[in-house]
Order: sequence, then structure tokens, then C-alpha cells
Amino acid sequence: MIRFVKKFLPATVGLVLGLLTLQSTAVQSAAVSASLPLYFETNSGQTDVPAPFIARGHDYQFLIAPAEAQIVLRKIVAAGPATVRMQFTGANPQAQISGDAELPGKINYFTGNDPAQWRTGVATFAKVRVADLYPGITLVYYGNQQQLEYDFMIAAGANPGAIAVHFDGADKVSINSRGELVLSLADGEIRQPKPVIYQAVGGARKEIEGGYRMVDAHTVAFAVGKYDRSQPLVIDPILSYSTYFGGTAGDSAWAVAVNTNDGSIYITGETFSTLMKTNGPPFSTTNAFQTTYQGGKLTGDAFVARLDNLGTNLIYLTYLGGDADDGAFGIAIDAAGDAFVTGFTDSPNFPHTTNAIQPAISGVADVNTHFYPVDAFVAELNPSGSKLLYSTYLGGSGSDAGIGIALDSLNNAYITGLTYSSNFPVTANALQKKLACTNSFVNANAFIAKISPGSNNLLYSSYFGGANFDEGEGIAVDSLNYVYVAGFTASTNFPNKNAFQKHLNGAINHSSANDAFVAKFDLTSTNLIYSSFLGGSNDDLAMHIAVDNQGAAYVTGWTLSTNFPNTNTTGLYSFVVTNTRNLYATNVFLTKITNSADSVTGTNSGIAWSVVFGGNRVDVGRGVAVDPAGDVFVVGSTSSTNFPCYPTKAITYLRSTNAGKSDVFVTALNSNATLKYSIRLGGKDNDYGYGIAVDPLGNAYIVGQTLSTNFPTLNARQTKRNGTNDAFLAKILLNTPTLTITSPSADNFMISWPESPFEPELRQSFVLEYNIDLLTTNWNAAGIPMVLTNNLFTYSFQLDPIYTNAFFRLHAP
Repeated sequence: MIRFVKKFLPATVGLVLGLLTLQSTAVQSAAVSASLPLYFETNSGQTDVPAPFIARGHDYQFLIAPAEAQIVLRKIVAAGPATVRMQFTGANPQAQISGDAELPGKINYFTGNDPAQWRTGVATFAKVRVADLYPGITLVYYGNQQQLEYDFMIAAGANPGAIAVHFDGADKVSINSRGELVLSLADGEIRQPKPVIYQAVGGARKEIEGGYRMVDAHTVAFAVGKYDRSQPLVIDPILSYSTYFGGTAGDSAWAVAVNTNDGSIYITGETFSTLMKTNGPPFSTTNAFQTTYQGGKLTGDAFVARLDNLGTNLIYLTYLGGDADDGAFGIAIDAAGDAFVTGFTDSPNFPHTTNAIQPAISGVADVNTHFYPVDAFVAELNPSGSKLLYSTYLGGSGSDAGIGIALDSLNNAYITGLTYSSNFPVTANALQKKLACTNSFVNANAFIAKISPGSNNLLYSSYFGGANFDEGEGIAVDSLNYVYVAGFTASTNFPNKNAFQKHLNGAINHSSANDAFVAKFDLTSTNLIYSSFLGGSNDDLAMHIAVDNQGAAYVTGWTLSTNFPNTNTTGLYSFVVTNTRNLYATNVFLTKITNSADSVTGTNSGIAWSVVFGGNRVDVGRGVAVDPAGDVFVVGSTSSTNFPCYPTKAITYLRSTNAGKSDVFVTALNSNATLKYSIRLGGKDNDYGYGIAVDPLGNAYIVGQTLSTNFPTLNARQTKRNGTNDAFLAKILLNTPTLTITSPSADNFMISWPESPFEPELRQSFVLEYNIDLLTTNWNAAGIPMVLTNNLFTYSFQLDPIYTNAFFRLHAP
């Protein structure tokens, strides 16, 4: 697991006190790439303000001096820019300020025609450090995905009560009911989340009571409860943001995707809403492809939305539907920012384009209800959500639905779902050309389809199933364009090949329950590489699948089987609870399927690891995602009072105990199946997690549905539930060790990092690895004995002088 990668540069371990998030209709932060951090430049005269360092955002400029900083907000409508000045009361005005972690890039300013006014080679830094701002307290500014953060590093024995921040330029400074610091401006506000304070003592996380406190009308300090003054404090926000997303009726978000180019977030689902709130603006945005609600009585219309990475700026929100029922279950994003969506429609006037493969709904409307059997649909929207690039029905005379969608490197779209139709459109190269179930009124088969860019060609379409009920739930494509499908089946004759489990329910002639299934295809040669049952002797359903850059597949869902494959033996988080009061108590499963050594034959595929976890009631895994480091993230819902959470104590907004009826859960595992974290998110009513995506840094984005009026919100675009149920969107940041590097000589280095507070029970350490070329994947273990002293792991490392560059990473063993 790559926790971070840095060049040989100094770094720090900090205490996060606040996250500056611009929230206003007039003040919006720009959506930027997760791979492009905010940087600081030295002030070499390119600005008239006498500040040693400058940071720039899309809508703001941040000016840093030793004992103060200024935030200049550019978009304050007719009033012009607004400036908020942060002054550290009682601080050392002569504190040493310096750039930290210098970046390789330089900036050149060629302004005007006088070369004397030009500024070239301006240095840039990842951080700015103000040493001994107060006695024993150092201040560090840095950026996290273009979100400006600042840390107070409070040494053992130092007094955090000495810190006081006075704000000039804000109309009002207040602390709201959630403990957030709010700077009110004429046309907007700046919010800083309530600080989470803890100490890492002996590898264990000990939380400290505290938060902001008002000193006077414009001055803020920190209130800190009792703590061990011989140890440093840690103040660390974990939840980046959480927001309701809905209008005056019911809304559900089923899937989420992240654009890796600009960090923007796409969500899709279904809605009954016509207004954002009572007497408020329309639910859709003015630039949307479809601005008016058309929907039916059962599910309403599908919707697609795009937001910036802060979750505050709504780039577009469009309906997608006709005058009957429509809904969207899956979404994928291409490099250009186009959104590909699949779902179902009962509307004969569902919007379709002239290049549609199937321009009309299939089947015949019921003479009494006038409902058509639903068809699947596949649609592509442009980056602004203003144009439908293609949209097509996909189905036969029975009912059909698209559930999962994925893209390959050529922007071919792959769809899976279910079909009751004996005439579902299949291609000549199909693996299975006929509906295999014996009673198509109650039974269905899964399907797999491949559509070329532009929707002008159905490249592949096939049934996939047996004599009973089969459903495709999730689909994924790896870097070599192999296709992976997961779902569930009740068919003893479900097509299997190179299976690691050959029989339904694990036994010949035993077919009383469903099993999950997982399959891998090479659709360039229409070859089924492997297909296998996955389950125990009771019901097991796979709900989603993800694939890593090595071709390993990760499947999640839920199980009733006490003998579901379970390779975990630590007992830390993997268990099945028998609940005598509830026959249908379920647990979550997460299974990693190894990539075959021979991708053509698939003969070596099997279970790498499989874990089952949950509590005493109903726990369901709904979505799974994997980051570039191979860490795996699962979202779902739990009604169990003893669902395994870690850390075992709540972290502001994220819970370790049941908040109501059903809660959202997010569980993250390292690549070797050890626990990273497992938390709840919810209010007093039912909350359900449906979809998850992760960015290249391992930050998790989750969506679902909430019925709670007190669902936890942070940096929210929408702080209140508007309808009977709203969708929600939340982002969870990783809390990872920070590397500190010192260099006693040219080729000798001392490298250290804190023991992870997230993993004290596991005593999780990390292997330090180095690389001289980030373009290769050849990482080498440092191989030097590690020492743990004062909760810091330390390496002494000597690099061969012939190397001019070197990079480090921490990797889970």
C-alpha cells in the first residue's frame, strides 16, 4: 500500500486545527485534480502585498507573513474582492518563516515590457513553516487537493491555550451548533470544521475533549480538555464533507464516480423532486440537458449531477427520463469528463438520440395499467451536462434493466444487469444466445453488453445465466481491457469455467439458495476466462465488483452462510454472528479473486483472501472500490448494534456506535486484508450507503439515501433534509503517517514517521521502500533495521552517491 511518495525533502508531523473551505453562492472553490496539490510561491515582488509567501486558488489568494495571513476572496459580486486578515494574537512577529518541501517546478512572471520588472525562477513549496510562532508551537500551512490547511505543531509541554486568532474583515465570527468556526461575509462565509483532538500514546489513539472558544467578538482560541502534557497533541479532521442532496420529494443516489483529471464528483440515481426546497429554485440547473421533471409514480425520473471536489459547487444537475418511471443505477466517467449512465425506463418517450442502437421501447403496454415492460438504457452526457451525446434503449419484450456500467481505454461501454426477455438483443459472437431460464415470468438471466463509442454499434451482447434466476450487479474493466462481472444466481447450471467453486451452495444437487458469482471475460476475442460460484450453504449475493491494476477482482455483498469462504483468522474484525432473534441477520463479505497467471486460460484464478464481517442484525455491502495502492473500500448499511468499528471511539461526525435504525458504514482494508478503518455515518432514522468511489490519494466518496433529519453534515452544500428522503454525498479523507526526512550529509538520511493511530491493535508497521525512477514499478526495500522510539519509527539510510534522485514510500507488509 503506497501511503505517500515524496522526494528527499523535509517534512513535518502536524496537528490539524482547521480546514479552510469557501462556502457561498458567490464564493466557490475550483474543482482541481487530486494529483495537483496546492503550492506556495515565494513573494519576489510579483505582488505589492508585503507577504513572504503566496498561495493561489481559483477564487482566492492567500498571503502569509510570520504572525498573520490574509485571505483575499475574488468573487464577491459587485462589492469586489473581500479580504479577511488572520492575526495570531501574542505571537512572535519575528518568528522564522520558510518554505518547506520545495517542489521541482519554478514560476516565471513576464509582466509588461520592462525586463527589470520580470520575475523568473520563483521557487515553489508544498508547505510553509513558521517556527516557534508561540513558545514550543510551530505553524505549518499546506494544501490538500487545493484545500488550504494549517497545522499547529504543539510540542510536549507547550501550552495550546497560548494560541489566539483574531479575524479582521469578517462581518461576524461565530461557532455554530456543530462546533464549526464560521466567518460571515457580505455574500458568503468561510467555515473551518470543528477540530478533533487526540494524542497517539503507545500507538493507541486517545481522544481529547475540546474545540473552538470565543475570546471576544472577533478572536478565537482553542479549548482543550485534560491530556498528557508530556505527549504531543493531534488535532485531525477526518470527514472532509458530508451533505444532503435532494429536493422537496424523495431522492436516492445509487452510484458515484470521480473524475481523476479535475477531481469533480458525479452522482446518479432517481428523484421525485421538482424543487430544491419549498419555494426554492428548480431541482435541475439552468444549463442542464433536461430541466423539467417528467417522471412516473413509482420511481420518478433518473438524475445525473456533477459537483466540484469540495462538494459545494453544483456544476450541473439534469433529469433524465420520460413520462413514466425511470431510474439510474450505474455511472462511469471518461477522460474528457463525459458521464456514461445505465439504468431502466418504462417511458416510451425516454430521451434517445438519432444514433441509438435501439430507438424505441420494446414490448407492449399493459392494457389496464398502460405500463410497458421496462427496458435498460445507456446514455452519455457531455461534461457540462447540457447535451445528450447518445442515448439508447436496450431490451426485449420482457423487462430488462441495466445495473452496472464500466469503460475501457477506448471508451467502449460495458453494461450488465438482468433480462426477462427471450428476444433480448444478442450478437452473433455471444457466449449464450438464448434465455436459459425455464420460467421467464419469475426467472431472469444476467446479461453482458459492449457498446462502441457513440452508441452506433452493439459490439457484444450475451445472456449469462442458467435455468433459474440470475442477475448481474457489477461490472469492471482492468487496464488490459479484461471485463469482470459479479452478481448472484440460483441456477445449478450457471455457466462456469476454471471455477474455484464449481457447485451452487458448495454441494452437488443442492440448490435451495442463491450464490454470488464472479466471472472474467476477454471480449476482444469473446472468450470467457473464468466463471465461478462464490458462497456457502445459505443465501449469498454479490452487489458490486472492482478491479485493481494487477487484474485482481474485489467482490462485496452480503451472506447468510456461516460457512462462506473466510480466510481471516485474526478475529479482529472478521466474524459471523448468529442471531437467534432474527433468522435473516446478514453479514458483509469482501473477497479478493486472484488474477490468473495465464490471462487466456484463467486456470490459476482463485480466492486470495476473503473476509466476513458484521453484527447481530442486517449488514449489507453495496459498493466496493480499490485505489492505486491496492487498498479496498466498502460501503453499505448496517442495523447492527455491534457492527465492528475501528477506531473504537467516534471521530467527530463519524460514529462507532449505532445512531438510529440503519446506518451507513464504510470499511477500508489494506491490500493484505488488514484493517485500515471501519466507521459509521448516520442519523436517528434509516440511512443507506449505496455507492463508493476513491481518488488516487485513497479518499473515499460515498452516496446513498437518508431519511434522517439529523444526518451529519460538514462543509455542506445542503444542511437540511428537504424531502421525505434525500440523497447524500460524503467524502472521507485518510489519516496517514507523514514522513520526516533529515540529511546529516549528502548521501545519508534519517527517515521517520509516527506509528499509525488507526492500527494500534494490529501493531501495524510499514516497510520503507525507495525508488530512483517513479516511472518504473521497481521499488526496493530499504533493508535497514527499524527502531521504534517515542512512537516514531526511524530508519537510517544511505543512498548510493551515483543516484541524483530518490523517492520513498511506506508500504504495508
